Amino acid sequence: MDLSEFHSRSLEDRAAAAWRRGTFLGIAAQDGYTLALYHLDGFFCELWYCPVSNEIRLALCFTDERLLDPYLEGIELPYF
Repeated sequence: MDLSEFHSRSLEDRAAAAWRRGTFLGIAAQDGYTLALYHLDGFFCELWYCPVSNEIRLALCFTDERLLDPYLEGIELPYF
C-alpha cells in the first residue's frame, strides 16, 4: 500500500492498517493527545489518540524524517 492509497481510506481503515500492517516505533505526547508512531511500506503514520473521548481522532501520514524528532527524545541508548 502506498501513501496515496492509505490517504484514500477512512480514518477507521487507516488506524486498522497501521495496527495490522505497521511496525510500532514509539509514543509521543502533544496538545493533550497521545501519538503512536508506525512505519508502513515506506511512510510513517501517527495515530492521534484522545484520552478524553477514548478514540483515534487523526491518522497523520508523512515521509519527512524530520517529523520523527519528538519520538527521538524518548529513546535512551546505553553508555559503554
